[in-house]
Amino acid sequence: MGTLSATDRLINTSMSPGREIYRQFEARGLTHSRRHFSREWLGAAENYTVLRADRGPSADVLIGLFQKVWREGRLGLAVRLAWMILWMSPEARR
Repeated sequence: MGTLSATDRLINTSMSPGREIYRQFEARGLTHSRRHFSREWLGAAENYTVLRADRGPSADVLIGLFQKVWREGRLGLAVRLAWMILWMSPEARR
């Protein structure tokens, strides 16, 4: 595996999008479980992150999450989410 770029170090692009987002929220003390994260932050069923495991949240769900964190003034998270949305793989957009 090669050296990580500055961008890759800022946002761990080697981790699945769903895990990366969840870890960002968990590290900030904003969630305590994947069920809570799915329900409260993603506005989805409690098992949503488990069902989408390797693909991560859909683009629609991420846009809703971006809007929520932006409204709450969590600009650092909003920037990370915007980056993930803009550069997500075509498979993850479904």
